[in-house]
Amino acid sequence: MTPTQRFPWVYRRPPGVSRHVLAGRPVLSTPEGGRVVIDAALLRLWQAADGCTLDEVIRAAPVTGAGHQSVAAALACLAEGGLLLREGWSSKPPPAPPVQPCLARVSVVIVAYNSREWLEGCLPSLEEQTCGPLEIIVVDNGSQDGVLDWLSEAYPAVVRLAMPSPAPLAAAMNAGARLASGEYLLMLNPDVLLERDAIARLVQRAQSAPDTAAVAPVLRLWWARAFLNGLGNRVGAFSWGMDNAFGHLDVGQFASWDTLPSACFAAALIPRRAWETVGEVDEGFPMYYEDSEWCYRARLLGLRVLAAPDAVVYHAFGGRVPSGAADGLSPFKLGNVAYGRYRFALKIAGRTLRRFLRNYFLEDWANFTRLLMQRNLPSAQAYWRAWRRVWNERAALGAARREVQARRVVDDEALFGLQRDMPAPFAWRGLPELTWERVVNHYLPLFRAGRTHPMPEFDYHNRSPHLLIVSHDVVGRKMAGTGMRYLEMARALKDALDVTLALPAPTELAVPGLNIAVYQETRPGSLQVLVENSDIALISGYMVEKFPFLETTSTRLAVDLYDPMVLENLHYYLDEPLEAQNALNRHAVSIMNRLARLGDFFLCGNERQRDFWLGVLAANGRINPLTYRQDSSLRALIDVVGLGFPDRLPRRAKPYLRGVHPQVPEDARIVLWGGGIWNWLDPLTLVRAWPQVVARHPQARLVFLGTRHPNPQVPVHAMAEKTIALAEEIGEKERSIIFLEWVSYEEREALLLEADVGVALHPIHVETRYSARTRVLDYLWARLPVLITEGDVTSEWVQVYGLGEVVPEADPEAVAAALDALLSRPKEAFAPAFEPLLQRFSWPQVVQPLLAYCRNGDYAPDRRERRPLDVASRGTSPLDHSRLVKAVFIWRTQGVRAVLHRAWRFIQWKLAR
Repeated sequence: MTPTQRFPWVYRRPPGVSRHVLAGRPVLSTPEGGRVVIDAALLRLWQAADGCTLDEVIRAAPVTGAGHQSVAAALACLAEGGLLLREGWSSKPPPAPPVQPCLARVSVVIVAYNSREWLEGCLPSLEEQTCGPLEIIVVDNGSQDGVLDWLSEAYPAVVRLAMPSPAPLAAAMNAGARLASGEYLLMLNPDVLLERDAIARLVQRAQSAPDTAAVAPVLRLWWARAFLNGLGNRVGAFSWGMDNAFGHLDVGQFASWDTLPSACFAAALIPRRAWETVGEVDEGFPMYYEDSEWCYRARLLGLRVLAAPDAVVYHAFGGRVPSGAADGLSPFKLGNVAYGRYRFALKIAGRTLRRFLRNYFLEDWANFTRLLMQRNLPSAQAYWRAWRRVWNERAALGAARREVQARRVVDDEALFGLQRDMPAPFAWRGLPELTWERVVNHYLPLFRAGRTHPMPEFDYHNRSPHLLIVSHDVVGRKMAGTGMRYLEMARALKDALDVTLALPAPTELAVPGLNIAVYQETRPGSLQVLVENSDIALISGYMVEKFPFLETTSTRLAVDLYDPMVLENLHYYLDEPLEAQNALNRHAVSIMNRLARLGDFFLCGNERQRDFWLGVLAANGRINPLTYRQDSSLRALIDVVGLGFPDRLPRRAKPYLRGVHPQVPEDARIVLWGGGIWNWLDPLTLVRAWPQVVARHPQARLVFLGTRHPNPQVPVHAMAEKTIALAEEIGEKERSIIFLEWVSYEEREALLLEADVGVALHPIHVETRYSARTRVLDYLWARLPVLITEGDVTSEWVQVYGLGEVVPEADPEAVAAALDALLSRPKEAFAPAFEPLLQRFSWPQVVQPLLAYCRNGDYAPDRRERRPLDVASRGTSPLDHSRLVKAVFIWRTQGVRAVLHRAWRFIQWKLAR
């Protein structure tokens, strides 16, 4: 599939959008004539995107170190903000909720002051509303632009009222409201433009609750129409009152907002009954805070201010496009704002009044002294006038306060607690601000959590998701089961997905179509870059401890639970002191629980394992109403991706042992131990049975594939040393029992084809029940008869399909008898029994659940928000109390070099303190 097919659009710069510089910062103009402040990273991306597809922009990497999804989110923001076009992509906007026919009579009250230019846009948008006939009242508050004469000619049906002299905005609004006859009052500024169904949606929202005081629409900026002026506003005990989410890009994230602290009267619908209950707007406010005081007063009486996120109004926000100049408020406006917030607090605040007044005065005093030092006397005098006015009106303000507080039914906690989680503005000098940091930390999580309308950049049907498979084991010519597992998974998926295999060490292997990257455990950032550049990362085991960023990454995480390490470690550390065993067990449990909490999707080795891991997930709260609602079978949370065969037969270029090794003649009958000699396995029973086998079959040869792990950091297991010693004790070492250090991946195939029987013996303990041995799948792939201990899943396959012999644990007599039976038949006699397994266990078939998740899956519904797992949930590391126990753990899992490296880093840290 070509990039053009995957991405049916290219990005283009829209007409009217160009680059500018303001006070050293990059700025993009908007098609409506406004400005949006960006940063250098977004500017580079905006420049690089012109004429390119999403895939091409990602590959060009215009932002150093940026992940694929970060780039996609930035492009989505630029496109949604009208700063880029998706040329060739046609998609209808998400349908708005249906709106009922509006039969209620609405009276629109507009206060005009030299506003004819704005009314020329506002009034036609009112005429186009889908609701019934509107009563429009325009109150002229001392204009000099002839607005009333113009209205009498252009809009004779509009009710006109001239104030006898310029009055406070509140007085003009009250005068207009007294003329209104509608069931609803719609307070409007003249510098607004309404979408066709805005009023109908406001009325529908108001009718949804009998305790409605006011309904606030989404106010977007007239001159940057994708960005918010606000959805309601608020007043706190610090700073000025502010609009909620000013400067935020509106991508549908506010659709669920229900109630607000306050409504901005630039556009607010008020039911007539609420207006009569609350009373008129306080005409003591010269300008500013009058709308907030009315709304908080209404809420103080037990009414609610509702949000109508589907009702959209465009607001010029002051009647002009901000220049971005750092000029601040004029002295006149500054005095009105300073006075207004004292008047607001004195009337509305209850027991918190002292805090409000203290904070306001301290802020004002700091600003007042700063202005004096800057010799800005007019602005400093504005504060002085505000203080003096509050003092002079203290008696009237006290009476107004007593009247309001006497009617209070809501305490301050409820009144002001609603605004605690309101978002901060995204603005710079009055202009909306869109930066790389905000894209990555704010918008990208929203896109990924599905809290916005759909974004084509995050539609995986348009492109192949990028899967990062992180192997903690080496992959190369010589490798163990874990490395083989991840290599074969990557091979099976590479044609369907964009796959990268991340390895802890360089490899000489090259797989066509597969990206291979190397990370270093001592440099977590080397893996973090790879993870953040991927859509999904497949991780496992102790990675969550070595790479803590995994707990907060925004990349989706598939966690491979193929290895039940807690059960495995019970046997692995059996020879350690009990204190060390307990500590290491607690450590493994802690890691297991952390993995369970952070995954979006989980893989396990077989259905029996899945039952075990469902219990672990349930204990960690991952089986809950959200994950159950997603899929009641919980397959969307955890599914089986076990072991498989390559989608081909094994190959042999030349003989590996037969006629080549001095102890292996051409007619030898080879019994293969096809993997490592690990502590949790039982090669000793096989060696003890071997003399009986050789006595019956003199040409038999027992070959151990590997005495030590191909990863040099993993120490030799004690079981390997015991097995070698026992073979030497019975006199068969390097005679009929041959130990190979490890063979290459290709040589392993040759050895599988040369062998006559494959062996997998183990003690029967709890780990056995849930394991699935890699070596047994190798035997099945090569159609090699199997000798296996009972108790695990693969032994059941051998028994059900007739693939070999199943024996009790630790029984040399049974092993000898079983090998005698197997070696007495040619292995070709078993071939038909393997046929049913070929399709079932081919790697392309085995990885289907993971492929389906990568294509169609999403964040786990209970893990959509990425937060660090709290310390209490993690538990204190069980190794912290004992450096000796921790050293033992590192030595056993990573080797001596890792212990010495950690010790040196600890010494460096101590010296640096």
